[in-house]
Amino acid sequence: MRALGVLLAMVTLSGCGEAQSSVAAQAVVRPVKLMEVQDERSGGWRRFPATVVASEQAELAFRINGQLVELNLVEGQPIRQGQLLARLDDRDARNTLLNREADYELADADFRRKAALLERKLISQADYDRAKATRKSALAALNSARDLLSYTRLEAPFSGIVAKIELENHQMVRANETVMGVQRNDAIDIRIQAPESLVVSFSGASAPLKQSTPLVRFAADPDRTYPVHYKEHATKVTSGTQSYEVVFTLPRPAALNLLPGMSAELQLQLPGAEAMDAVVLPPAAIDRSDKNGQVRVWRFDEQSGRVSSVPVTLGQVRSDGIEVLGALSRGERVVVAGSQQLKEGMVVKPLRWERGV
Repeated sequence: MRALGVLLAMVTLSGCGEAQSSVAAQAVVRPVKLMEVQDERSGGWRRFPATVVASEQAELAFRINGQLVELNLVEGQPIRQGQLLARLDDRDARNTLLNREADYELADADFRRKAALLERKLISQADYDRAKATRKSALAALNSARDLLSYTRLEAPFSGIVAKIELENHQMVRANETVMGVQRNDAIDIRIQAPESLVVSFSGASAPLKQSTPLVRFAADPDRTYPVHYKEHATKVTSGTQSYEVVFTLPRPAALNLLPGMSAELQLQLPGAEAMDAVVLPPAAIDRSDKNGQVRVWRFDEQSGRVSSVPVTLGQVRSDGIEVLGALSRGERVVVAGSQQLKEGMVVKPLRWERGV
């Protein structure tokens, strides 16, 4: 009996120890480093990383099968609207056209004779109607043959440059197989990713951002800015982000050889409450662990001592950190170290910054 009592006492003490350990674990407050949000105003101007894109582009293909017999272009070559770019072997198409022309001439001559005979009441109305229908059918076949011949030619839909050539001369080409890509070169577009809080400023014909004149700076000429104009914006969020595509346009600068895919920076003056420039935070403050791919930072609540996540959009990488645009206000404090282990509503303990640490 004595041994049994000792055993029960040990089990009881063990259970108490586990409970105390669990309580202690729950009471652990995670230490974090915080940083106060500062608004870096620059006259209401906001900078966005941008990409150069073609203002208009097209992939050209033949509508029929055939052998490529004329393709005397090189990539980057200027082209004019209506210029012949490529041609298929058209001998079969020309022979078909000659046959259809002969059929139509015969049908037309027969119709004219039948019309004269009908006036003299020498043939029936049915004979005349058959001749008329035959001529109409021959005309349709003739027009189809003309179209078939035109399908052996590939002409420039607009003036611009040859961006990419996909095939070699004398190859066999399938219908709708891309032969080349062409782009306009009299204007270029600038594409940015804008957060949802900013996209609403583009809605409506009199939207404030549509009336503004943003500026763009190209990596190829960083000391000069060029005015651009709003062109369009997407109404569907870009996959994997919480931002929307916005496009601006400008005439192609004569002094720069700008190509699609080149980098640029767009400067946009924001109205009213949107005039706050991006918050610059250290990379450690950015939390990318969300399963849905949402980038976020953690905001500290002074009253409760808890943290909550704030969805943000990343901007340009700068020497002093990363630009962040989101629902952050001046004076708020965000976690800049230890954010990867945080959970919604977690209690944290701010660490003091001493000697820059």
